[in-house]
Amino acid sequence: MMKGIIRHSALFLAGLLALAAAPAMAAEGLSAHQAWVREAPPMARMLAGYVTLKNSTGHPMKITGAESPAFGSVELHRSIIKNGVAHMIKQDHVTVPAHGKFSFEPGGYHLMLMQPKQALKAGDRVKMTLRFDDGRTMSFTMPVRKAGAGKGGMHMQMKH
Repeated sequence: MMKGIIRHSALFLAGLLALAAAPAMAAEGLSAHQAWVREAPPMARMLAGYVTLKNSTGHPMKITGAESPAFGSVELHRSIIKNGVAHMIKQDHVTVPAHGKFSFEPGGYHLMLMQPKQALKAGDRVKMTLRFDDGRTMSFTMPVRKAGAGKGGMHMQMKH
């Protein structure tokens, strides 16, 4: 009887340790498309990242943050025009609708990439990880492109 209790306790403890050591679960059912980072001058302290996310599940997915080893911090932002002037507004979260898509794109929502750890040039690649409200994460790679390589050019004239 005692051996059984010890064995079950050991298995339970091993299971807990495995859970604690496991990375956050991946956001299954979500895919990243057309991801890219806008190249900026070598001394730029902020860059912008873009990606279209497609949700193939029957429930919305709320993105609450992002991070990248290439930057000191990453924030979710939205560009708006107010009284003829473009402004950036930090977002606490964005939602990818069920069976839908959400785009971070020039002139709209974007990933604000702050304090680059090194100058990035066209052809470089950046790892990005999105965090969701349920603890899941999603990682993907974003190529760096020249400023004129994407849609729009509005981002460079924005007020932060």
